[in-house]
Amino acid sequence: MKKTKIATTFGASMVKDQLLYTEGVELGKFLAQKGYVIKCGGYGGLMEAISKGAKEAGGKIIGIALEQFDQELERNQFLDEVIIAKNLYERLKLLIENSELFVIQKGSIGTLCELFTVWTLKYALNLNARICLIGYGDLKNNSLIPKERLNDIEIYDSLNAFKESF
Repeated sequence: MKKTKIATTFGASMVKDQLLYTEGVELGKFLAQKGYVIKCGGYGGLMEAISKGAKEAGGKIIGIALEQFDQELERNQFLDEVIIAKNLYERLKLLIENSELFVIQKGSIGTLCELFTVWTLKYALNLNARICLIGYGDLKNNSLIPKERLNDIEIYDSLNAFKESF
């Protein structure tokens, strides 16, 4: 039996930049075409864009919603399945569980938390997964993160560069 490939995406919940939203749609299509079931937070912004793209390409999208957010935010309309987590820790666990690919786009504090959680698991527990950052090329030349730790993640300047890695 063929193993289900799961990709989890993290990114901004609010997107004012139409180019970034369009890139999210393109990323969702790309991942679905590569045979990934996609997990995301299930709400707006890049979560919606990726879900929309995946749906257009015939992919399956699982939204991992949060009970607290569900009272305040509207879920995006492109989800095939919704799992509601009781708290933020459970939500993050469900987003990470069984995923072999993590794709991080631009976002804010929540996205950074998700990135650093996955990155820590890869480092501390030898998590066997690809961690790919899109649009973070400037991290390659920073002095805040030890160079050897940067080997744990793949950093791409653009969506096209990410696609070329497959």
